[in-house]
Amino acid sequence: MMGTMKKTLIFLILTTLFLTACNLAVATPVPVIDNPTRPYVNIAQSATEVTVPTATRQVRAIPTDTPAPATPIPSPTASPFECGITEGEHIQQTIDATVDYANKTADVTQIVRYRNDETIDLSEVVFAIEPNAQADVFTLTSLAIGDDDTGTEPYHTLDRSRLTVRLPNTLNPGCTATISLAFTLNIPRIGIGLNAGKGYFGYSDRQINLGHWLPTPAVRLDGTWIVNNVQTIGEQNILEQADWDVTLTVTGVSNVIVAAPGTLETSESDDLRWHYTFESARDFPISLSPTWQVETATTRNGVIVEVYHFGDTIRTLESGQVNGAAHTLTISVQAMEQFSALFGLYPYERMLVVQGDFPDGMEFSGLVYVSTNWFYSFDGGIQNYLSLITIHEVAHQWWYLIVGNDAANTPWLDEALATYSEYIYIEEYYPELRDWWWSFRVAWFNPEGAVDSDVYTFETARDYINAVYLRGVQMLQNLRDDVGTETFFEILATYAQQARGEVATAELFWSLFTPEQLENTATTRDAFLNQPDVIVPAGTGQ
Repeated sequence: MMGTMKKTLIFLILTTLFLTACNLAVATPVPVIDNPTRPYVNIAQSATEVTVPTATRQVRAIPTDTPAPATPIPSPTASPFECGITEGEHIQQTIDATVDYANKTADVTQIVRYRNDETIDLSEVVFAIEPNAQADVFTLTSLAIGDDDTGTEPYHTLDRSRLTVRLPNTLNPGCTATISLAFTLNIPRIGIGLNAGKGYFGYSDRQINLGHWLPTPAVRLDGTWIVNNVQTIGEQNILEQADWDVTLTVTGVSNVIVAAPGTLETSESDDLRWHYTFESARDFPISLSPTWQVETATTRNGVIVEVYHFGDTIRTLESGQVNGAAHTLTISVQAMEQFSALFGLYPYERMLVVQGDFPDGMEFSGLVYVSTNWFYSFDGGIQNYLSLITIHEVAHQWWYLIVGNDAANTPWLDEALATYSEYIYIEEYYPELRDWWWSFRVAWFNPEGAVDSDVYTFETARDYINAVYLRGVQMLQNLRDDVGTETFFEILATYAQQARGEVATAELFWSLFTPEQLENTATTRDAFLNQPDVIVPAGTGQ
């Protein structure tokens, strides 16, 4: 048994060297992991309820200078915008996509209704387009102001992942601009090495993944449109919530199964056509395969959890058979129930866990990926990465979907919290394994680095994970020790409630600590943060 565990551990360590997307594993680890007398707290009861890669592909280099549009804004006399419309809290996204499964292409029309909810006029709307960070993947075929491509074509620039649309009139506060786009996608093959981490947008021999595949209006912070440079290390998204209306047609295959979140409004199986709606979501991911098998269960709160797998998740070991898909379903249901009790109810009727032919895992709204690698290395029980990565990705439904953040500049706000949520799960369901988790997940890597670093700080994915994820959980554990377990979970619950549906900042997180609690956590913040005192104005707190 020890020999098998050692071989498995060596395999997992080698595998993590290639990880780039969501997840994983002071020179001396800060959490105390050698104190078996520390009392176990039943958190859920005490808290307030409130691959198979085969080829390489490159991400384009990011230029240092972005040319400013030279064409002045036209000034027609009639405004094309609607004003005074109060219904609809979010950006409205209407998508009609035809995916050619055989040729790995997609033709997409997209209508975006963007309301100016600021107090100033806007002369432009900026979109983030992650697929355009790769060469020969995204082609914009038409752009118009209005409900279709017969409207006014605005002046625009497309530079890597940033599309700037100059408006024919200024968009006044409370007014809505409708922008229509049409484009084609050449879906890339999932790569190897560092490039494999972006396999959530790509294809293997048995699936097509469409993640972060659509243009999305950029978030505005402090009067600035934020579009982060795309790179292989970490994630760079910062997304507002939107309401989605998506019609999907698949050609080039006689049969296909769709893994997609939201409500399936209509399904025309003979025509391979589906219509989904999905409200208050940051994205709309899709995974397609002719060979999906689906396992389902329902949480005590009535959420349907679905695991999409290829049927190769049952393995025969010396100790007997292990079923990775069944295990994933069980722990996903448990984690969904626990995190709903701690941080607030999950907002949708369904939650999907999808086997992905790329390393590690990745989170989206209502759908997460867990790597084929982890299913293949599953040896039964909870002490493995299939278990931990599944729990981690489920936790991202709170620390990404419900509470958003800038994944490039403050990645700890979702990654450290999602990783610490693994420990919260272990405390609840396997309290005897708490010390194992700290050793296996954190201390083994001897992590270093500042928790509040951005993704551009790091030269390797390992360094990024060590600082943001692993040092991040050490910091959270120390904060818990500083203020006490009950208060710590009250702060997390308040953070989840106050930032629900928003793009949160570190300032909001720290503002929930009282002045006394900030004083009590000063040593921890000094030890883990580059900027321990960039918190909030004096005198604020919960």
